[in-house]
Amino acid sequence: MSKALKGIIKIECKIRVLTGLHIGGSKENVEIGGIDNIVIKVPVLKLDEAIERDVPYIPGSSIKGKMRALLEWVEKPEGSMQVIALENKGEPCNCGRCRVCKLFGAHKNAKTEEPVRLRVEDFYPTEKTIDMWKKFLDGDFVEVKVENTIDRIKGTALHPRHQERVIPFSEFTGFIKIRVHEGDRKELFDTIIRGIQLLEDDYLGGSGSRGYGKVKFIKEKILWTDYRKQPFEEKTVDENEIANIYGA
Repeated sequence: MSKALKGIIKIECKIRVLTGLHIGGSKENVEIGGIDNIVIKVPVLKLDEAIERDVPYIPGSSIKGKMRALLEWVEKPEGSMQVIALENKGEPCNCGRCRVCKLFGAHKNAKTEEPVRLRVEDFYPTEKTIDMWKKFLDGDFVEVKVENTIDRIKGTALHPRHQERVIPFSEFTGFIKIRVHEGDRKELFDTIIRGIQLLEDDYLGGSGSRGYGKVKFIKEKILWTDYRKQPFEEKTVDENEIANIYGA
């Protein structure tokens, strides 16, 4: 049964790109001589004193989806000895009771009464990053990497393809939010921290087996809003106070 909402923990993060990042976008028309694989971009981004167009960003869905997929290789469904990925033969968990279901939602399970705790915002580039792109990428916001396959007999390159990437040292900023309900335990917060560590050890976006997508999460600050007290006030907390928030 659903329980009352106590408040929300917000983790303000920067994501630092350590190796070329490719999170695929889409385009309506394929141009002759154009880029084969473009990165996803927001059409308009408003900064303090400027408006930029076609700016790369990191969708929250990409972060959340990859984090869940990795956690399901280490987390177990309720009452099982197997990790979720093996227990469910590759399908997302839908038990509605385990930590993954409480945070990310029970996959295609309309009967669960557990609210989804986790929200991941889209992450947008910092102004310093946009300045760096303008300075080193000739006014563009991405690099274009040419890849190909090798003819095993002749040893020559075949089928060249052009791939857009966000360059290393780019930084994106946004929030990871965790809803805290009555009866929740700190293990839910700890699971998100574990998911971040797994993501840092793996990769984000595509072509990770070829060196793409290494990222680092930098926690800027943690905010807590207690909805049981009015007026609602948001305050900065450190990780040592998280156990008190959950009442553990």
